[in-house]
Amino acid sequence: MNRILVIDDEDVIRMLVVEILESAGYDVTSAESAEAALTLLDEGEFDLVVSDVIMPGLSGLELLEAVRARRASLPVVLVTGAGTYDTLSQALTRGAAGLVTKPFAHSDLQSAVADALERAALSRDDLRERLLAPTLASALANAIEARDEYLHGHCERLASLAVRVAELLGLPTDEVETVRLGAILHDVGKIGIPDRVLLKPGALDDEERRIIQTHPEIGDKLLEPLDLLSGARPIVRHHHERWDGTGYPDRLAGAAIPLGARIVAVSDSIEVMSSRQLYRQPSTPEQILNELRTCRGKQWDPQIVDLVLGLIDSGELVLSSDGLHLLEQPPPEVTMPGFSVLLVEDDDDHALLVTEVLKDALDGAVVSRVGSVAGAAEASNGSTWSLAVVDHNLPDGLGMQVLDALRASDPTMPILMLTGQGSEEMAIEAFRHGASDYVVKGGGYLEALASRVRGLVAT
Repeated sequence: MNRILVIDDEDVIRMLVVEILESAGYDVTSAESAEAALTLLDEGEFDLVVSDVIMPGLSGLELLEAVRARRASLPVVLVTGAGTYDTLSQALTRGAAGLVTKPFAHSDLQSAVADALERAALSRDDLRERLLAPTLASALANAIEARDEYLHGHCERLASLAVRVAELLGLPTDEVETVRLGAILHDVGKIGIPDRVLLKPGALDDEERRIIQTHPEIGDKLLEPLDLLSGARPIVRHHHERWDGTGYPDRLAGAAIPLGARIVAVSDSIEVMSSRQLYRQPSTPEQILNELRTCRGKQWDPQIVDLVLGLIDSGELVLSSDGLHLLEQPPPEVTMPGFSVLLVEDDDDHALLVTEVLKDALDGAVVSRVGSVAGAAEASNGSTWSLAVVDHNLPDGLGMQVLDALRASDPTMPILMLTGQGSEEMAIEAFRHGASDYVVKGGGYLEALASRVRGLVAT
């Protein structure tokens, strides 16, 4: 049950708001002033704040800023009888999650609260998925590789090839990430295989082979309760299916095999052939090429094999005795004539560096810089921008205020936030206010900025 803190200096209004929200199933605590509310916030956890705007002492707008200083991602819905444009503008500029004007219907208040809670939850869930899914996948993969010294780095190497193939197939960014997670997790089911089978230095007998062939189903079952990794399950389950239908566990054939599993099947086989295993020495590049050509259209999807052969022919994919290696390719040149970028950054040195990066990453783009919230508001008024890059700390306010103003003028424009703080709270707040992505200033952040900008422009 969501906990809500209600603040209003008028007893009747406060009691009414509490009653309306309690009838909707919320756990509600109330305070008669902003100062009392801040004490409650310091002492307990709440999911949302509902506050009047005009009160003795701290106003609702001042309370909003104090709440943001304590917990940036805590949504605040303001209730006001002063339904002027100025009040609305200040509320949104300072980061309010909603505004309800008196007199209001019960449904108006309940709807504003429900919408604010839903947006906050989506921001948290989206960020957790971005941050936790890769970490969890790597941890599970490491648990397998720790049992066999010859597997060290195996998952990451084959994942790099799988991602490259997915990119060549033109898959969307989210599907490429799913392929990467599936590649890292493909053998997670081997956690359930006994050492006497998994680490046997010689050939497996029929019974041992039957045991090892259960690992895709074991892996699928292991991931079943983990919603964050649900997209990887078809890859984990089906990466040992064969194009001709003689694989396992479900004997799928051809296009019935999930595309991600087909990609990982080829990548896994190449990585295994090219690296030393417990039971054999690595194959030579010539042997691997011969195997790929021989099993094309039998064991593996012929289109994927052809893509990999092209990577080998071009020299991008190198096969060596310690596994496969993908040579880093220079980023494609992005020519953006007529592409306009709004840079909101008050620090001259950082602004110069970021401008150079943007011009290099987006050849032909025109970068215009302002150094304040007020300057950004003026720049967004009546102007059309292709991209905005916004610093978090500005001399007259916060980058979140700029996000709100830019989103109000153009809901679809890609916006990247620059911040010196890499906390989860800060990232959630940036996404909640409409950021498309964010980069933490620090070592190597300019390279990350160039990569993220290219990604935003390409999507």
